[in-house]
Amino acid sequence: NPARAFGVTTPRACFKRATRARTTPRANLVDDFFDAVLPKPLTQARKSMEFFDGPGGMLAKVIPWNAKPTVEAPRVDVDGVVFDFSRMRGDEFAAKFSALNDVVMGGRSDADVVLENGRAVMRGVTEDQFGGFASFKCRDFDRALDLSAYDGLSLTCAGDGLRYKVIAYDSDDSFNVAFHQTFECPIEMREVKVRFGDFVPVKRGRAVAKSDPEYRTFDGKRIVSLQFMLSKFDYGMENLNTNYKPGAFEFQLARVEAYKD
Repeated sequence: NPARAFGVTTPRACFKRATRARTTPRANLVDDFFDAVLPKPLTQARKSMEFFDGPGGMLAKVIPWNAKPTVEAPRVDVDGVVFDFSRMRGDEFAAKFSALNDVVMGGRSDADVVLENGRAVMRGVTEDQFGGFASFKCRDFDRALDLSAYDGLSLTCAGDGLRYKVIAYDSDDSFNVAFHQTFECPIEMREVKVRFGDFVPVKRGRAVAKSDPEYRTFDGKRIVSLQFMLSKFDYGMENLNTNYKPGAFEFQLARVEAYKD
């Protein structure tokens, strides 16, 4: 148990797992086999990668007949709502969102995300000796979302006062440049705004320098997926998050909407 390994005591409810439907008896047998022979962190890493990339995980890209799973892009209307978890069914949430923790890179953080009382609730335990992050992410949209008519995202959230970040992807390649913006999570539920122009381009754990050919700014023109993360780093491994601490945490997200100044 990661909580015991790092000297943290947490309630059993902290590790409640969202159940996901399995499609065939064969899938059950394969999952049961890997669950039996792999350590828990590797099992979690395998399931996370398969949820987002399809059977085969990161190797799915080289399987020509294996399409990456996608979900219908949100229909953002005049109120700018991207996600309203109070209107989302449990099966819909489980098909769109999943935890994505540092176990995919050898870490030991243990967290999950569930739909509770109309909120996306991520809770668990993080560590800072190996990976140092826990997150949840939406599967890629079936078409890119264009929010360039807006100035940023408003997150209605609450939690533990730690510094989290939202990550916006403009391509379906998770190893490509993505755009990070940190925010302080309030204790009580309220809106927190992050401006598109303040997002920082990051690639493979490093902030992209302005002199780098891959450097580009973010204007919300193309959003393929969104991720919400607690990490010991702000914008790459050279920038430590000074408002991060390993151990038990909880983050609640009620609503994500685009806003105009």
